Amino acid sequence: MIIDANDPCPCGSGLRFKLCCQEEGNHSRLNSPEELISLRFQALASGDFEQLYASYHPESPFLSQFADRSSYVRFAREQLSGINLISWQALGCRFLPGNRVEQLLVMELAAEGGGQFLFELALLVKTGAGWRYHSAQKLNSDDYLGPPEQIDFQHFDTAPQKIRY
Repeated sequence: MIIDANDPCPCGSGLRFKLCCQEEGNHSRLNSPEELISLRFQALASGDFEQLYASYHPESPFLSQFADRSSYVRFAREQLSGINLISWQALGCRFLPGNRVEQLLVMELAAEGGGQFLFELALLVKTGAGWRYHSAQKLNSDDYLGPPEQIDFQHFDTAPQKIRY
């Protein structure tokens, strides 16, 4: 779909696209779940933990562990800086009631101990400011032994522990 500058902005703000999300570098409004996920992976790969923080939903259970943005950024620098994102892929999307979407993701990560695949079922919520990352259920290579591109929603639905963070 091509959006003309004078069309209503797809983020739902009521403004014209040229006056809202068209402005280059404006990530305050994320028009689609795919755009949010792409932005998060770009931020992770580049070490932009401020942007990663900004992409969270205000009611994210994970964010509740941090007093403020700076404590999250400090944590992320300590815990995530040694992880290299080799590749990622969105494998599917499941729409839920209440402006929510589950996005099925596969990531190939490398750290000092070697590489591994991580699988994530991300819960994204549409807010007045666009899509935001709420929480995720994760599986690692021990939880799912098949080819990464063949994981599906059923693997998460039938997982013995359904912990979202």
